[in-house]
Amino acid sequence: MIQIRELEVRELHKAAEWLYQMNGQDRHYVAWMASEKNEIFEQIWTLTQFTEPLAYVAWEGSEIVGFLGIVPFFEQKFCRLLGPFAIKEEPDVIERLWDKASLTAQLHFDAVKVACYGANEELKHFAEKHAFELYNVEKTLALFQAHYQAPKPGKTPSIFQIHEEDKERLDRLHPDAAYYTTEEMIGLSKQPGNYIWGYEEEGELTGYLYFETIAEGEEGEICFVNVHPSHQSSGIGTDLMEHALQYAFYALDLQAVTISVRSMNAKAEQLYKDIGFQELHEIHAYQKLFTPTPPAPLH
Repeated sequence: MIQIRELEVRELHKAAEWLYQMNGQDRHYVAWMASEKNEIFEQIWTLTQFTEPLAYVAWEGSEIVGFLGIVPFFEQKFCRLLGPFAIKEEPDVIERLWDKASLTAQLHFDAVKVACYGANEELKHFAEKHAFELYNVEKTLALFQAHYQAPKPGKTPSIFQIHEEDKERLDRLHPDAAYYTTEEMIGLSKQPGNYIWGYEEEGELTGYLYFETIAEGEEGEICFVNVHPSHQSSGIGTDLMEHALQYAFYALDLQAVTISVRSMNAKAEQLYKDIGFQELHEIHAYQKLFTPTPPAPLH
């Protein structure tokens, strides 16, 4: 018999191991889940530190068969779902996990978001059943170190590493709807292997790129590339990407770099493919809006 209960601290290591195995499979992959076991442990440990439950586990005896976590973003009044995952009686387990988690989500947030690979049929079916809106479809492309060809040396662009003191300038370029705020992005860039590079012309920040190391010695991701509208189609985006790729492959010795592009952004997709990126996956992003309710403290 399958039981659903709140994640407990003593179960964190087992849950992190299970989630690591699950998220490594395309048919179960959910975005925003960390990629390394220790990072997943820290991610779900955080969810146990609130007064109300933000993570639920489905158990069959002593074995985990399902999981759903809620990652809160208090200032923006929305949350992201880590899951739902299930490997047994999938539709039923997913529904039971959501029955538990949705109560907290509706009480404390105005919206809930979830994203997955196109191959995750169970999660897509869940989103459609519960009237989530498909608000974005992105393609994930990858470039491998063995296939990368650096451009011939030419003019040296004015690229520099962005720090806290550049926040105001960076904020003018960073989209409001991005999944990291400017503050979050700068905070994450302080972690080893993460960088924000800016492009400067005549003292003006005209573009930037945010890069994260996903797995040390293995994979990195170009998370954002943005250029001021008045400077687009001038080669700034290409220069920033080439700078990031050379650093990733030659300084960090990563084996692959990935990037995502909206399916409707054919121009950017062609730019990435011209550099050498090849399509890997398609990510479907969903959101559900709730009727706003008076805020209730979680901490």
